[in-house]
Amino acid sequence: MPIYPTLLRYLLMPAAARFTGVGIWNEYRKMLDRERLEYEELRRHQFSRLSALLGHACENVPFYRRRFEELGLSPDEIRRPEDLALVPPTTKEDIMAAFPEGITAQSSDRSKWKYVASSGTTRKIMGIHDFRKATINWAAGLRAHKLAGNHDVGMKWMEIPPHMCTAICGIDDGAKQEPLFTKSLLSLLARCDLKGVGEHLYRVAYSHRHDLYKRVTLPSFGSEGTNIPDREIASYLEAISRYKPHLLEGLPLYLHAFAKYLAANGLTAPEVGVIKPFGGSLPPVLKKTVADAFGCEVYDTYGCSEMGFIACECPCHDGLHLFMDLYLVEVVRNGKPAAPGELGRLYITDLEKYAMPWIRYDIGDVGRYFIADHGCGRKSLRLQVEGRVEDTLVNSSGEIFTSDAVFDFFHSRPEVDNFQLVERSRGKFELLCVPARRQSVNLEGIASDFRDFFDPAATVRAYAAKTIKAEEGGKFRFIKSKSYVDL
Repeated sequence: MPIYPTLLRYLLMPAAARFTGVGIWNEYRKMLDRERLEYEELRRHQFSRLSALLGHACENVPFYRRRFEELGLSPDEIRRPEDLALVPPTTKEDIMAAFPEGITAQSSDRSKWKYVASSGTTRKIMGIHDFRKATINWAAGLRAHKLAGNHDVGMKWMEIPPHMCTAICGIDDGAKQEPLFTKSLLSLLARCDLKGVGEHLYRVAYSHRHDLYKRVTLPSFGSEGTNIPDREIASYLEAISRYKPHLLEGLPLYLHAFAKYLAANGLTAPEVGVIKPFGGSLPPVLKKTVADAFGCEVYDTYGCSEMGFIACECPCHDGLHLFMDLYLVEVVRNGKPAAPGELGRLYITDLEKYAMPWIRYDIGDVGRYFIADHGCGRKSLRLQVEGRVEDTLVNSSGEIFTSDAVFDFFHSRPEVDNFQLVERSRGKFELLCVPARRQSVNLEGIASDFRDFFDPAATVRAYAAKTIKAEEGGKFRFIKSKSYVDL
């Protein structure tokens, strides 16, 4: 291992954990130890954390106190994770209506709050982390990178996010950080307040985490939408080639554009250790295209800015292992718990989010879960996340088509560079098709094929387009559904 990662791993981060109040390294090591637990042991740990969270939320958070009182329910009556279904899900509308006083813990030290926000594919939402939750998130990030692609601290890392200010930094992140040698730090040292020193240094380190982790962030692409000019793609690939990152993260659209450019021009890919999509997952067809073009493995992780890392893939590439010690995830179909392998909405309870608890949070995604051991050695429940609820289609027979399935339908066609499918009303679609280079799209033919794939009763009006534009937050929505309300 190179010198810098070795110093971080065996000297600097353990020393920070030992001599200050910054527990990132200790939490990371404990998380890796818990990865070796059996499924039932993980369940017991999970329920212990859930019980503590419910008691805290009912005592300190007005929204949950009122909710449990209206239900005539006590936290003590939740005796197993399945009993949590007695509590209605917490929606984004609930959080926005109660924010800030109603949904935050009245006992929390607000001087240690960190404000974060999602980049908002469909809508933005604010979250608050206390010092411990921020530490847990940092450790969970190390864990996700280590388990999905063997990226260790201090190894080169390059990312190309969709919108740097909200997706990476969060709200009010770093703009008011104090310099390292300030009167406040000297005052803490004079009082021998090592914990206070640690927290101060944590904030400084967080604001300089790009340097600490050898992380280089490139600006997002310009305003061209999906029609990214070749010269821009070439310049990004040149930057990647010069830096030679072990880990390359990027918006799925960007990674796919790089892969198509490399394949179309017969070019050798830059040297990269592992690739991860950022701000969304890569559906199977796109994932294979990227892996083939770069000649390396592509790993998915799952999480969000307002909660942190939730799950990550293992080398089996057979679902994402849930961080069961940090989160409880339910898959719900028609208001009832889904069976293993059955598609449903995801409700997530963050077991470490105490400043602003979210219990049964309807994150807006659909997926499946699996319990069966697939032989990698990790026993945690596995998730298969298949897209946003609001991007999911339901046909006239009640069949569900996730965004992953629709993506694979269109991107398996060589003449299609990109698309956007908008359901104007139930079963009535407008389809924008961007032709691949030196290709033409038979609009009537692709509309007919989509009806055969989705629903013969559907109406599809197809148009040629030069590009698909990003949404306000910098991400792209390629499917806009009306029928998702049936979920």
